Amino acid sequence: MKTIKQLMSSPVVMATVETTVQDLRKLMSQHDIGAVPITDEGPDAGIMGIVTDSDLRNVKDSTLPVMSVMSTKLCYINNDDSTAAAANLMLKNGIHHLLVKEDNAVVGILSSVDLLKLVASKPITFQPHLFFV
Repeated sequence: MKTIKQLMSSPVVMATVETTVQDLRKLMSQHDIGAVPITDEGPDAGIMGIVTDSDLRNVKDSTLPVMSVMSTKLCYINNDDSTAAAANLMLKNGIHHLLVKEDNAVVGILSSVDLLKLVASKPITFQPHLFFV
């Protein structure tokens, strides 16, 4: 069974609260990622929020700072937790991205697509009791 550490995207691509929506879209496209943690500026910058591709979908003004569209609801999981725990956390909170921690530092991002790829990589076995008439 693969671990969160094996499935997550790492290193984490981050942006600051002053980054514009336009620049964030470029960054996400360059790195082919669906979410970016947003940090405060300064030497002790902590993660303030997260912006996902769905957050950006309906933003018309690309000059806005990402601070105005970011979500401040952050969910974390440890890199040694189970993939089932990650899936349950996503379902419980209605989200598609988890920040992955190791020793209190964010070391990656796990997405629902990462978990779906894990499920899709398993061989399919026929189970007739799953079909209903």
